[in-house]
Amino acid sequence: MTSSPLKNHFRAALTFAACASFLSLAACASTPHAEKTAKAPDPVLPTEQYPLRADAQTDDVNLRVNQGGLSDNQRRALDRLAGRASWTNGDPVSLEIVTAGNPAAVNAGRTIRAYLLGHDVSDDDLAVSSRREQPEDVVSIHVTTYSGHLYGCNKTWENLSATRDNKPYKNFGCTVNSNLAAQIADPRDLDAPAPATPADATRKSVVLDHYRRGEKTSSESDDNAKGTVSQAIK
Repeated sequence: MTSSPLKNHFRAALTFAACASFLSLAACASTPHAEKTAKAPDPVLPTEQYPLRADAQTDDVNLRVNQGGLSDNQRRALDRLAGRASWTNGDPVSLEIVTAGNPAAVNAGRTIRAYLLGHDVSDDDLAVSSRREQPEDVVSIHVTTYSGHLYGCNKTWENLSATRDNKPYKNFGCTVNSNLAAQIADPRDLDAPAPATPADATRKSVVLDHYRRGEKTSSESDDNAKGTVSQAIK
């Protein structure tokens, strides 16, 4: 008994559908699932919307290597640079002295470093390095100045009565953090803590000794600093 052409076409269609379903399932099984990344929450606090940070600006001062040491013009240039970077009345400035690897350039870099140290520039603000791409007859001083970042506040206004989403305003904390950044003496403290000095270590050991003995850890009070009212105006 022979099958009709209609049945043969029906069987072929079923076979094709079954193969297509199998191939689609195999493709789904071999395709990796897309990784879902969580959306970062919107900033809420003022320190998140307008974080305190320091802005850095770098300038270069290039000095020619002289066999006879520093020239008068170079000394005047270093005097102006020391006035900007001195720990007594200078601004927050970091200096990096870059030389080539030859002995003459390295000695010139050491001479410049000693000159700056002798003009009230702190050793913590001075760095010396040698680089292969640096010209052999030039010593470069990278001068990096720091300032607190000031935001442009209140440039746009929003509907202050729209509180249904319980979200902070766009200008929330902008002025406060900008004013605070402008008042910080050394903006570098916003990025990293100041390096500890031997005086800090000594003070720390003194405080710990007083604490172990159960004594006051603060400094002794000064009688001259007492704010008593004069008897003449009582």
